[in-house]
Amino acid sequence: MNKKTVLCVGATFQGANSLSLFRGFRALGYQVTAVSTDDLFYNYSLAERAYMRVMSKPLKHKYQQFNGEIRRLLKVQTPELLFVVKGLWVDPETIDVAKKLGVKTIHFHPDFLFDDRYHTSKVLNDAITMYDVVVTPKSTEVVKYRKHGCSSVLQIQYAFDPEIHRPVVLSDADRMRYGASFTFVGRMERQRALWLNEIAKEDYWLKVWGTNWQKLPSKMKLRNYCMFQGVYTEDMAKVFGASDVALGFLTHLSDEQHTARTFEIPACRGFLLTERTEEQKALFKEGEEADFFSNTEELLEKVAFYHANPAKREFIRRKGYEKVLKLDATYTRRIQEILAFK
Repeated sequence: MNKKTVLCVGATFQGANSLSLFRGFRALGYQVTAVSTDDLFYNYSLAERAYMRVMSKPLKHKYQQFNGEIRRLLKVQTPELLFVVKGLWVDPETIDVAKKLGVKTIHFHPDFLFDDRYHTSKVLNDAITMYDVVVTPKSTEVVKYRKHGCSSVLQIQYAFDPEIHRPVVLSDADRMRYGASFTFVGRMERQRALWLNEIAKEDYWLKVWGTNWQKLPSKMKLRNYCMFQGVYTEDMAKVFGASDVALGFLTHLSDEQHTARTFEIPACRGFLLTERTEEQKALFKEGEEADFFSNTEELLEKVAFYHANPAKREFIRRKGYEKVLKLDATYTRRIQEILAFK
């Protein structure tokens, strides 16, 4: 076995949290080999989607090629660690190969395994109990993993990547394109749409970035404020930096307590206005380093208040940035926490 080596499996496009985690290993002196899911498992054709609905896995040649490459590298390199992010199509046989070689297997899922159909698979559900350590940033997932049969479960917090989530210099053109009084970056979900539509009704300067917003009803006023495209890496940093207030909605597909945006927004020196949870209140002082709301009425009250108080916005923006740096909430720190877990 080769010490301080890790075989990483996951997305490797710029902005993927898996790539940021892989960077964390490198920052700690690990030699990293990555098996990327980018080319094989993104942008499925209609025929592939139909096949997957029937077979519950990707096309046979893709599935075999992917797992075959992981097994080949395990045998050739015999790394200290196999670190899999999400791992929808890493099959049980591949994990078995790693374990027989004495390779420690770690799984990290950035989303909900059991409650979000976008981020689960039968293959993963079958393989997840075989990993030596299962890691989740969702505190409510810990009990679910254990009930499913996972014996060693670690909960860590989300993080930010200093290479991506940082204050950026904004040109006048950047401020026009990316700036707004209020902004949201993320996938369309029903509760998010309802809250944002209430803000839209008040005719604030609002911009909504992300996927699936084209599914909004044609008569919904919020449609007028949707950009109908995502923003990533430096463009996302520009959105948070150029906007007066960045909204940080949680997902309501399950009981989420904090998310990656909890750290990413203040790390970009943005002003975080997000849902009130115990975890988020423990991270940031309310009304000083970020601010929170619990219902529609309170959200609209906070929106009106901060729209009228630029000095208070700037104070919270600065204090939030200072706090997230003090927390050292980086992916390198998260990898240290994973490695320290026995």
